[in-house]
Amino acid sequence: MGTTHEEASPRTRERLVEAISELGPVTATELAERFSLTSAAVRRHLSALHADGWIAEHVQPQTGRGRGRPSKSYVLTERAHGDLSSEYDSLARMALSELHEVGGEDAVARLAKRRVEQWEIAFTQRLAEREAEAGPLGIEKRVEILSEVLSDLGYAGSVRPLALPVVSRTTGVGSGVNRPRVRTVEAAQLCQGHCPVQGAASDHPQLCDAETEAISRMLGVPVQRLATLARGDHACTTHIPLTDGRTP
Repeated sequence: MGTTHEEASPRTRERLVEAISELGPVTATELAERFSLTSAAVRRHLSALHADGWIAEHVQPQTGRGRGRPSKSYVLTERAHGDLSSEYDSLARMALSELHEVGGEDAVARLAKRRVEQWEIAFTQRLAEREAEAGPLGIEKRVEILSEVLSDLGYAGSVRPLALPVVSRTTGVGSGVNRPRVRTVEAAQLCQGHCPVQGAASDHPQLCDAETEAISRMLGVPVQRLATLARGDHACTTHIPLTDGRTP
């Protein structure tokens, strides 16, 4: 069976890059299912992207017993993120350096806050539209809406649900023995697979700080930034508690 035009298309490679930016770490099997392609075709594209320095391989941790072949997942390289950011990031970097020279750290911080105002405006409008249709929405739906808004603004937003076991000690009745009690805390990770101002944010962390503060305001819960593209991570990742408004 020959290779189809879709499987060999340069546009297919672009779509894979976009998906890896949004979903990474992501496996070849997950990408094949997402785009209804054969695993062999996806692996050919991934091999070419790896050879060109666009993606990096991560070995997935083994679960269970056995000595099967380790599963690989893929993320974009720092070079790829730089290429995607294009000249806009270079211009932002220059402008922020000039602003810092003239107005110092406070001026950069004020600009960083103004930058995320468009996030809050877009989020508030979309939330109002959804709540007009469905009534008040909980934190889970609000996170999903924020992810959509970030994707529309070019940040490749995605959400990953988490269930975290939390162990506490409780005293047995009449025994005086401390017994462990396990409860599950629901949380989510809001990921931004792309940042148009990644270089500028690496020079001026106020941009990342303003994003974190805006995410907390929009969702109405305390959040924690776990990783950023500006620091060399494969995505900007924000931990969001969904249970009791607490981050364990």
